[in-house]
Amino acid sequence: MYILSCKNIYDMEKEVKSIYGLSETRLMENAGTALFNFIKNTACKSDKILILSGPGNNGGDGFVLMRHLKANNYNADLYYPVNNNKYEKTALENLSILNNLNIAVYDLSTINNLDKYDIIVDALFGIGLSRDLTGIYKDIIEKANNTNALKIAVDISSGLISDSPKVPECAFKADYTITFSTLKYCQILYPAKSYSGKVITANISIPEHIISQYNHDIFIDEYNKPALKNRPKDSHKGTFGKVVITGGSLEMAGAVKIAAISALHSGCGLITLCYPNNLDRNFISDIPEIMTKSFDYNEPAVICDYINNSASVYTIGNGMGRNEHVKEFIQYIIKNALKPVIIDADGINNISCDDLKKIQSDVIITPHLAEFARLIKKDINEVKLDKVELAKKFADEYNVYLILKSAETIVAVPNDKAYILNTGNTALAKGGSGDALCGLAASLIAQGYNLKDTCILAPYILGKSAEKAVEKNHPAYLCITHIIDYYNEVFNEF
Repeated sequence: MYILSCKNIYDMEKEVKSIYGLSETRLMENAGTALFNFIKNTACKSDKILILSGPGNNGGDGFVLMRHLKANNYNADLYYPVNNNKYEKTALENLSILNNLNIAVYDLSTINNLDKYDIIVDALFGIGLSRDLTGIYKDIIEKANNTNALKIAVDISSGLISDSPKVPECAFKADYTITFSTLKYCQILYPAKSYSGKVITANISIPEHIISQYNHDIFIDEYNKPALKNRPKDSHKGTFGKVVITGGSLEMAGAVKIAAISALHSGCGLITLCYPNNLDRNFISDIPEIMTKSFDYNEPAVICDYINNSASVYTIGNGMGRNEHVKEFIQYIIKNALKPVIIDADGINNISCDDLKKIQSDVIITPHLAEFARLIKKDINEVKLDKVELAKKFADEYNVYLILKSAETIVAVPNDKAYILNTGNTALAKGGSGDALCGLAASLIAQGYNLKDTCILAPYILGKSAEKAVEKNHPAYLCITHIIDYYNEVFNEF
C-alpha cells in the first residue's frame, strides 16, 4: 500500500489529468461513487445521514455523494458554505446538478441539532489544509465529535495535516476514513492516526504503475508482507542457523532470556546465550534447549572469537545496563565481530553514531523513540514530528537497517524507503517486548532471511501475535512470554 506526501499526490493528479485524460470530473465522480458504495454497504435506508461539505474539492466529493444518496432514496441532508466563492469548476458543476435536480441543500451557518443524525460524513477539508481550524468549522466539528453518530471522513479527517502525525487543536474523529488512491501519513502515524478510524483506500481510476512512479513509502499489511521460507524436509539444526545472544546483568537478567525464548520459538536451529559471569547459570536452566556461555567484561575478545566462529548472527545489548565496563565491551564486540548484528536496548545506549561507522558487518538497530533521539542528539518531540524522514536519513547516512519502535513501527532500509507497520496493541506496551523483537529478528536472519525482510517480518509477527493474544485475553493481563506463545498461530496464517 503506497503512502504519498501531499505534494506528490497533487503532482500525480495533475499528471493523470494532463497526460492520461483522467479529468477532475471523472476523479470526483469516482470518489463520490466510492463513498456511496461504502455507505450502501454500511447504512440502513432508515438512517438519517448528514453530509458536511466544505469550500473545496473535498466538498465537491460530498456533492456527488449527495446526488447518489438521493437517487437511491436515502434520507440525507447536506450543508455547505453558501457564500463561499472558492469552489473550483468541477465542484461547482456538481453543486449545480443538485440544484437542477431540486435536491435541497442548506447553508452551513444554519446547521443545528447534529444529534438527530445516525451518520455524519465529513467532506469539509482535504489534504491541502495546513492551518488550524477556526470559527464555524471548528465549532461544527467539535459538535459532530460529541454525537453518537457513525462518523465517516472523506479522504482525510478535517483538521489533520496530511504529512504530519501531529494532532491539531481540533480534528474530526472518524470511525472510518474513505481515502483515495493512496494512504496519507496522518492515517498511519500516531497520534494523528487515532482520528482516522478504520482507513479504506478506494481506487478512483489512477493506475498503480503511475502511483508508484512518485516518491513513496510503503504500508505493510497481510497482503504485501514478505513470505515465510519453506522448511526443507531434509534439514537439520545447522540448516536454520546459529544465534548468539549477548547481554544480561544482575538487575535485568530476564531481558536476554526473553530474547532467547523468542528466537527459540521462531525457527532458528541453535541458540547460545552469552551472559556476564556474575550471573548464576541457573537463571536460564528452565530452557534446556538453549546453550550458555559466560563472559568476563575484561575479555571481550573471547566472546568476539566465539561469535566469529560459532554464530550466523548475534545480538548485543539486552539488559546489559550502562557503565564504562559495559560500554567498552560492547564497542569492542561490534567493531571486531564479523557476523551480522542486531543492536538493541543498552547496546544502543552505549554507542554513538560514529561507532556505527566502524562496524564491519551488516547491522540492524532497534531503538524506541527516546533511544533514537539520544543517538541522533535531537529532542524527542522533534523526533516524534518527523520520525519517518529522520529514520530514512539515519539509515542512509550510516548504512544500517533501522527498526524504529513506537505505537507504529517504522522500518528504514538504506538507500530505499520506509516500511510502516501498525500491527500490535497495548499488550506490547510492557517490559520485554523489545527483547522479544530482537530475538525474533535474529532467528529470521539465522534462517537466511535478508535484512529487509527480517526487519519487516519481525515486528509484523510480534504485532500479529499480540493481536491474536488479545482475542482471548485482556491486554492488561498479558506479558511478553504469553504473546510469544501465539507466534505459532501467526506462522500458520502465512
